[in-house]
Amino acid sequence: MTATRIGRLATLAVAALVWAVAAAALWRTKVPSNLQLPSLDARTVFGAAAVRAGERYDRFLDYDWLLGTLATLSTLVVMMRRGPRLARSLGLGPVNSGIVTGVVVLTVVWGVSLPFGIASAWWQRRHGISKESWTEIVFSPWGTLLGQTAGTVLVLAILLLFAKRYARSWWLAAGIVLLALGFFVQLVLPYGSRLGTHPVRSPQLAAAIDRLEKREGTGNPTVRIQPVHDRTTAANAYATGLGPSRSVFLWDTLLDGRFTAHEVHFVVGHELAHHARRHLWKGIAWGGLIGLPLLAGVAFVTRRRGGVLGPGGIALALLTLTALQLALSPFTNAVSRRYEAEADWVGMQGTRDPEAAKGVFKEFVVTDLQDPAPPGWVHVFLDTHPPPLTRVEQADAFQKLNR
Repeated sequence: MTATRIGRLATLAVAALVWAVAAAALWRTKVPSNLQLPSLDARTVFGAAAVRAGERYDRFLDYDWLLGTLATLSTLVVMMRRGPRLARSLGLGPVNSGIVTGVVVLTVVWGVSLPFGIASAWWQRRHGISKESWTEIVFSPWGTLLGQTAGTVLVLAILLLFAKRYARSWWLAAGIVLLALGFFVQLVLPYGSRLGTHPVRSPQLAAAIDRLEKREGTGNPTVRIQPVHDRTTAANAYATGLGPSRSVFLWDTLLDGRFTAHEVHFVVGHELAHHARRHLWKGIAWGGLIGLPLLAGVAFVTRRRGGVLGPGGIALALLTLTALQLALSPFTNAVSRRYEAEADWVGMQGTRDPEAAKGVFKEFVVTDLQDPAPPGWVHVFLDTHPPPLTRVEQADAFQKLNR
C-alpha cells in the first residue's frame, strides 16, 4: 500500500470519526432516552370517523408523491442519456454549457411534476383544505419555476466555477459556500416573511407568550400572526430565523375558535422550543454533515464520466443528487422527527399542560385531515413530524412522569 493511499485512508478515518462525534452531539435531545410510550389505539384516541377521513385524505397525497417521485427519477434518467448531446449542441464553454443544461433539465422535470402538483391541489380543494382558485393553482407554479431557475443558475455557477478551479476537491469548496449561502437565507428570509403579517393583538396571548419565553429561555423572538384564512382552512405555525431574525409565525386559522386558548399556548411553546433548543442552528450543522458527503458522492459518480464539467455531467449530477437525497430521506426525516418530539417535550414543560398538547394533536387530525398512524413507508419517507398518535402517546408519558 502506497503512502498516498495510506494518507487518504487515514484522512477518511479521521473525517468519519469527526462526523460520528458531531452527529452524536446533534442527536441528543431533552426527551429522556429511556422514555416508555404507552401503546394507544388510534380509533379510541381520535375516533373512528376522524381516523378514516385522515387515512383516505393522506393516502391520495402519499401515492401522488410516490408517482411524482418515480416520474421525476425517470425523467432525470432520460435527460442524463440525452445530456451529452444537448451540451455539445450548445457550443458554449463547459461552465455556461453546464448552467444551461441544468436549467433545461430542471425545467423539464418541473413540467413532468406539474400534473402531480395540480392533482394534489385538486384533492385539497375537494376536501375543503385549500381555498385557492383554479387560476392560482394553474398559474402560481410558473412563479415557482422562475424562482427555481434563478436559484439553479446561482448554485450551478458556484459548483461549476469551483469545479473548474479545483478539479477533484470542488465539492468541498462549493459545499462550504453553499452552506454559507444557506445560513444567509435563513438569516434574511424571516424579514420578508413578516410582510403582510401583524403583531399579536390579544393581551392574553401576548402575556402567555411572555411567560413561555421566560420559562423556556428563548429570549424575545418576534412572534407574528400570518393571515392565511383566505387560502386554507388548515392550522399551522412555524419557527424560523437566526439571531436577530428569530421569528415564530402563527397562522390566523389557529385563532379562529377551533383551538382553545391553552391549546394555542402549547403551539406557541412548541415553536419557541425550536429556538430554545437551537434547532435552526442544528439544522445548518446537519446540512454540513449531510450536504458535504452528498456533494462528494456526486463528484465520485460524475468523475467516471468526465466530471461535472464534461458533456452531460450536470444531468448526471442532478440524477445522482436526487437519488442520494431520496436514499437519505429516512435518516433526515428521523432527525427532523426527533427535534419535533423535543419541541413537544419542551413545549409541555413550558405550558405545564400536556392535556392541551393532546388537544392540539387531536384537533390537527380533524382540521388538517391528518392520518394519525400512517403506514411504515409513509412514515419513513415522508413524515418530518411524529405521527399524531405518537405525539399523544408522548404527552401521556410526559403526564405520568410529571405527576
